[in-house]
Amino acid sequence: MNAQLLNPFARDTPERIESSLENASATCLAFNRGRGLFAGQYLAVGRSDHYVAIYDLELRTILRWFLGHVKPITSVSWSPYGRYLASSSLDWNVNIWDLRHGPAKCVRTLRFTAPVLQVQFSPSSSRTLLAVLESREAFLVRFPSWEDVQSTTMSTEPRRIALHGTPDTSAACFTPDGLWILTGSVKGVIRLVDGQDGRLVHDLPCQIGASMIREIVLDEQSRHVAVNMNDRTVRTLRVSYNDGCEMPTGLTPTHKFQDLVSRTPWSGIGFSRGAEYVIGGAAQDPTHNIYIWDMDAGVLVKILEGPREPLVYACWHPIKPLIASIASFGDVYLWSTKTNEIWSAYAPGFEELEKNVEYDEPENEFDLDEETDDTRQRQEEADRIDLFANGPVPDTSLPPTGIATDLSRTHSTLAAELRPTAVWSPDMFRDDDDQVAFIIPPLLEDYTLYEDVKE
Repeated sequence: MNAQLLNPFARDTPERIESSLENASATCLAFNRGRGLFAGQYLAVGRSDHYVAIYDLELRTILRWFLGHVKPITSVSWSPYGRYLASSSLDWNVNIWDLRHGPAKCVRTLRFTAPVLQVQFSPSSSRTLLAVLESREAFLVRFPSWEDVQSTTMSTEPRRIALHGTPDTSAACFTPDGLWILTGSVKGVIRLVDGQDGRLVHDLPCQIGASMIREIVLDEQSRHVAVNMNDRTVRTLRVSYNDGCEMPTGLTPTHKFQDLVSRTPWSGIGFSRGAEYVIGGAAQDPTHNIYIWDMDAGVLVKILEGPREPLVYACWHPIKPLIASIASFGDVYLWSTKTNEIWSAYAPGFEELEKNVEYDEPENEFDLDEETDDTRQRQEEADRIDLFANGPVPDTSLPPTGIATDLSRTHSTLAAELRPTAVWSPDMFRDDDDQVAFIIPPLLEDYTLYEDVKE
């Protein structure tokens, strides 16, 4: 739709349920954030029946459907450009799926010592992951680089680094640059950990209480932090930095959001694009409500009221004013805003009619020899326009040339076994999630072809 037809003063928050993904059996979901051209185009859904499904948000159809766990999925996470998808489960495993072409392939399974509650790819590399276990442990998983292989042993096994000084971790997340990790403890302490070696840098002093931190998220600019605490509050904090330093040095509490009447617990918090709003899913029977607060003023903007099904999780789209929420029965609801077109901005003489009116066409309306003076003047001005009066267009003003997407890559550098017939080289240990224009083609017929080949 033409952007000129949209109302620039309309509030960019969702207003109603636009559609739903029925029979999704969802337990968790994640939009494909990141730096790819198709960021926000896909929705990954972890299911209670041990499957993982990928939906196209424009078509509302399933593009990929794969099974690799034996217990319900607890979280899903996309790699920076969307080639890989990680899924964690109560079966103590984390699976990494390669989505490059056709049926998704599980290129690596990471086994832990307890059920995995959360997994997240680093925003800067698909060769680094973060996992939080039910046993209150957190691990940084790093796949070896070419330098690591040369200095140690010729192995492709990833290193599992326990985050130092964080024995009671209940939630964790990467900063948007992937250099640091923020961890939340069962005692309400937020710590800063190095995202490269898992070393504890320091505790971030802030007075937010002593309750357990259930969720912790940062905005896309790494300026604000939101935490969901066990005392049924959502707190926001401002991140402070020293001059010329990219390392967070402190947190300053800004707002405390809660439902003083119903004492609602929250499940699913997040920021809108630009951190203008903060959302919190009300996890209280039997409502399915989503609260939206203004980040600057610290006031409640609106409450989105859904069906009478308890809410399990809610997530804001990385680009659009769209929210996806999960009901207790597994259905996924997509909330969006109703777009009001202002046609007069595109055609000043346009007049909107409430009902059809019969139009009488004059005899000479479309006669070429009866042009008005205004039409003739506009035509003469258009003929005098010289696009190259100031010389050729500079290359700096042109859009960058598109990078071709190679969907025929036959190998993943995250795979457990490298190609046995090939000589090992640095290319086998690089991050191959590097295609900006990576797209998941809707090739569901490949599943049938793949089964035929196996038979």
